[in-house]
Amino acid sequence: MLTKVYIIMKYLQKSFVLFSIVILLFSCGSEPIELSEHDWKVTNLTGSSATNEKLGNLSLIFEEGQEIGGFAGCNDYRGGATYNREQIKFSTLYADNESCDDSTLEKRFLSNLESSVRYTYSAGILILYDEEGNILVEMEKS
Repeated sequence: MLTKVYIIMKYLQKSFVLFSIVILLFSCGSEPIELSEHDWKVTNLTGSSATNEKLGNLSLIFEEGQEIGGFAGCNDYRGGATYNREQIKFSTLYADNESCDDSTLEKRFLSNLESSVRYTYSAGILILYDEEGNILVEMEKS
């Protein structure tokens, strides 16, 4: 009888450990973060061959009242964004009209932001995705 109780206890112990590991793995997908607590600088921009130095100049700042802004390569830009823990939607973004050599980079950056529908955050990296799950922009806290 004691042997059966021992076997059942071992089984329950192993099951509990396995259950705990599964819960831990599924809960680690995305850390909760308040996006407005940080300014963000771009580290990767899909569709652009810009240097890391130029990408690092691109920024995103979440402000009060769902307002956003930042620097897009040539000009400052502004607009709005609504987001929850995983989804994000940028309104039409507006930039100043000064021309420069990086206007293609600016257009790509703003277009990728506007195409974003979902994001993840982990280890200081913010990644924006399109509807198909493709990475559009990768950023880090600045």
